[in-house]
Amino acid sequence: MPAMKTVRRALVGVGFVFAVVACSAAVPSASPASRPPDAPISTDAPAHPPGDAPPVGAGQPTLVTPRPGQQNVHDVSIEQLSAKIGGRHVVLNARWWSGVEPCSVLDSIAVTKAGATITIAVREGSSGRDVACIDIAMLKVTAIDLGDLEPGAYTVVASQGSAPGIAVTVR
Repeated sequence: MPAMKTVRRALVGVGFVFAVVACSAAVPSASPASRPPDAPISTDAPAHPPGDAPPVGAGQPTLVTPRPGQQNVHDVSIEQLSAKIGGRHVVLNARWWSGVEPCSVLDSIAVTKAGATITIAVREGSSGRDVACIDIAMLKVTAIDLGDLEPGAYTVVASQGSAPGIAVTVR
């Protein structure tokens, strides 16, 4: 009978191992539909908060207007100047890279005319609110209305930055 007990023990052991292996095996299930890693994720939320302007496209500047009264005001480095002339009326656009509000806020624009040279200074500061400022650069643009100029040729230059001067001819 001892041989019978050994065979029984072996069968029980094999059955136990079989049961453990069978229970621990993963049950195949239908995998949920997954998106590739770079696929856009859609939401039901609006593309931008209500009341805010929609975001600008890559490389497009954000239009900002002066809000006087900022703290720690300084001239920024203008990257590009352009002009639109309608008769004798001249409006400039100045572009520059800056930080996000409330840490970098357009305070004012200074226009200095010396003969036929017009120098533009764009001045920014911070709102003074006690907030953490993130280091994200954004391209900004502001319109500078020079009003009606006397007929003639003018050179517009930036007080700071790499913007090349532009020639403006008023007829």
